[in-house]
Amino acid sequence: MIITIARCYGSGGKEIGKLLAKSLGISYYGREILESESGDDGDILFGCDESFQGSSFSKADEQFKKQSDAIRRIAERESCVIVGRCADYVLKDREDTVKIYLYAPQRACMRRIIRLYELNPDDAKSLIHSMNKTRGDYYRHNTGQIWSDPTHYDLCINTAELEQEQCVELIKNYLKLKSLI
Repeated sequence: MIITIARCYGSGGKEIGKLLAKSLGISYYGREILESESGDDGDILFGCDESFQGSSFSKADEQFKKQSDAIRRIAERESCVIVGRCADYVLKDREDTVKIYLYAPQRACMRRIIRLYELNPDDAKSLIHSMNKTRGDYYRHNTGQIWSDPTHYDLCINTAELEQEQCVELIKNYLKLKSLI
């Protein structure tokens, strides 16, 4: 079973992914996917974090291909939670993949980002907009699809009014309904 999590910036996706993986007793991969699977290509993979910053499009395309290969290798060998990196798209043809999208209204994301990074509201709003645009552009470039389109996902969750543990339980209940756990 592979669980992919796409997430809006500030929705708590990385933390929810880690909690979910721990709760299920499976591995978690996010940015770590680059380090754990880099092998001899570490220089190519390092720093590729759902953006094109500092990269030409050809270098970014090469990075995405290597990252996608790493995601497929991991999915072949173990059950895990993978956050970001267009993993939902990379693994779209696998029947054992559950694709989740986590989001929250901007005000909830702002509260979280202000609390975590001690930013003022204007800076938090700007950071959220910038990160979501970057993630959306990265997804569109690599998949030809719109990142926030709910039709790409099996389950979409508004995290604003739920504790992270409640989000994990909601996902686990979905997995139980699908007879995956």
